[in-house]
Amino acid sequence: MNKGLRTFLLMIMVVGALVGLHFLPTLSIGDYELRAVDVLSDVTKPADDKEEPATAMSDPSGTEHQGASHDIAADGCENPADSLCDSIQPNPLAHFLSRLDSTRLKPVRIAYFGDSFIEGDILTSALRELLQQEYGGRGVGWTDIQSSVAGFRTTVLELSQGWNEHNVVGANSSGFDMSAQGISGRYYTPNAGAYIDLRGQKRVYAEHLDTVQRATLYFTPAPGLKLACSVNGETYEPMYEAPDSVSPDTVEAVTVKGKIGRIRVTVDGDGRFYGMALESWRGISLDCFPMRGSVGWHIGTVPENILRQFARLRQYDLIIMHFGLNMASPSVKTYVPYQNRFKQCIELYKRIFPKASFLLVSMNDRDVRGADGQFHTMDGVLQLVEAQRQMAEDEDIAFWNLQKAMGGEGSMARLQQEGKANRDYTHINFRGGEVLGKLFFDFLQEEKRKYDGEMERLKIED
Repeated sequence: MNKGLRTFLLMIMVVGALVGLHFLPTLSIGDYELRAVDVLSDVTKPADDKEEPATAMSDPSGTEHQGASHDIAADGCENPADSLCDSIQPNPLAHFLSRLDSTRLKPVRIAYFGDSFIEGDILTSALRELLQQEYGGRGVGWTDIQSSVAGFRTTVLELSQGWNEHNVVGANSSGFDMSAQGISGRYYTPNAGAYIDLRGQKRVYAEHLDTVQRATLYFTPAPGLKLACSVNGETYEPMYEAPDSVSPDTVEAVTVKGKIGRIRVTVDGDGRFYGMALESWRGISLDCFPMRGSVGWHIGTVPENILRQFARLRQYDLIIMHFGLNMASPSVKTYVPYQNRFKQCIELYKRIFPKASFLLVSMNDRDVRGADGQFHTMDGVLQLVEAQRQMAEDEDIAFWNLQKAMGGEGSMARLQQEGKANRDYTHINFRGGEVLGKLFFDFLQEEKRKYDGEMERLKIED
């Protein structure tokens, strides 16, 4: 038999075997279900493509399009997991929403804590830009002293060198001192010749990010520490000099004022450094605090005395907590231990920032390929989202169901098909960040509209 014929017969056998496997029932090994064999899975579209567009987004109130059903709470309030119920009094976002009326006169600050989903200022950059367009403000807000994603983040150009990073998540490998961390869960110690160099940029949102009116450095000095700064490439000027005796637990904040397109700070001496904030005298300032690999508990490990100093130096009107990627799992049977520990974090920040509004954002949709060869929301995601909703209700804080707002079941896969999410079907890219940032902005605007309407109704009744 010649080689050509043998090759042809081998191909026939392989195709026949695959066709036969296609008709086998779904098999399971332990808790894992094997994917059904589909020889055409790479060239066929998911079955629901004809029924639903690539991005089935929700309206600002969180109600899905495509005829999705509404969630009804026991008290008859629609969509309790997606927007604030009118029956909840007082409105948990009331402080923040009321402050939006005064942004032309003074700054309104937002702290956004999250995991790798917001790393590099993804999502937060789009939300910040929309808020600054609507309510004023300039600048990227908080920037860590040195970032491992500096080349990835598009909202600021950072060229810092000479620093040792100490990170709460990498505590076992970096000589981390839990009592020394700042509000971001990090602190940095300088080597000889260390500096931080930040520049506004014109790649994205240039009208709000190219220049700022003030730059504030946050640090804990050691005796004899000297700082000098250069603004816009001009001659270096003395910025700060520590006295011979300083408290090892005192957080200092030194502000440089002017029209700042670039600032470079050089360090002569020792101390712990946390970050620098670039912002204006008024309008919205949104600080992005990502922590890769965290389930969110790390925010509760910042020492209270350090956190109180940041609360005094950097007062926040809205604190957003957005975690879940590192917690959701098909193998988790109950999220009660997670809830109990995370609620302790919320209560800590409520004590430290008593005037601030709090908003818990659910984890996003996360997809895996199922036994049918199609992508579906991973088991554990919806259970975690419900656990997060319950946490928010227990703690009397606001909640936004991001997983449902972005389209619910399989929505991350649809974003990936549009080039707006990564192939891990877990993280969005900057294009996806623009989509979700707009959804988030619309949610806040809808809550502002409802709040203003309620205030007007109360005035009329009075």
